Amino acid sequence: MEESVRLTAITGLEKGSGKTTFLNALLPGERKKGPVALFSIGVDGRLKARDGGREAEVRVEAGDVVLTTDLLARASTARLSILDVLPGRSVLGRAFVGRVVRSGEVTLAGIDNLATLSETISRVVKEEWAVSCLVDGAANRLTQVSALSNAGFIFTARVDPANLARVSSQLEALVALASLPVVPEPSPAAFLLEGPLTEEIREELPANLEALSLADFTKSFLPPRALLRLLESVTVSVRRGVRLLGIAATLRDVTFPQFHEAVGHCVSAWLLPNPYEVGAA
Repeated sequence: MEESVRLTAITGLEKGSGKTTFLNALLPGERKKGPVALFSIGVDGRLKARDGGREAEVRVEAGDVVLTTDLLARASTARLSILDVLPGRSVLGRAFVGRVVRSGEVTLAGIDNLATLSETISRVVKEEWAVSCLVDGAANRLTQVSALSNAGFIFTARVDPANLARVSSQLEALVALASLPVVPEPSPAAFLLEGPLTEEIREELPANLEALSLADFTKSFLPPRALLRLLESVTVSVRRGVRLLGIAATLRDVTFPQFHEAVGHCVSAWLLPNPYEVGAA
């Protein structure tokens, strides 16, 4: 993908973590650089119903490029000009890439086939339809983000007193993984793992293991504590990097000092400011 076009995926810890909200908050700043293309990974379950198109999620402006379907476009308050029609048809209609000619709200139609999504994004870049691409990623599906070439990602999390400890632990593990050194050609002494790193696979690794090479950090499915124990005793690297751009946390009944203390300095260094608070300042 050309360096002049930035591809940013937004994924989250779980459903309701604020992915789409953060995407909407990013849009005004991205539009200052030029046309923005908006995509989604997968299809939200509630949208598989025939009347799902009434629940539009993204506010689009004239000049934006979006991936949606004919049925969702008809239910949208925005008006689109078709740029490219994708093969196949789903219960949500025929997918197409369109240019917004009248502002409004539209529901993005996700593509489950990541190869098709990547090809579609490449077409948008090649045709210079946009200068930046934002992808509303599926919740807790970093492996999908890693399939998008040259994508950086923003991770969202909703934090409240009940999940503060759990979320803090998961964010610590995420930052540790994203910070692993990228070594495309590891030394012969390193154990090359081609598939996912699970607890079962971890138990099967050599007892005297000193170095481990993963395809990329999204291939680790170890629980946070197990991962951090592994990193204390084994030198772990990745053959391909996936760029973490930042973490956006939405706090509910948790103060920023409480959250920063819980996650520690390493995670705090990756925290992004709340775009709504910045805009209101």
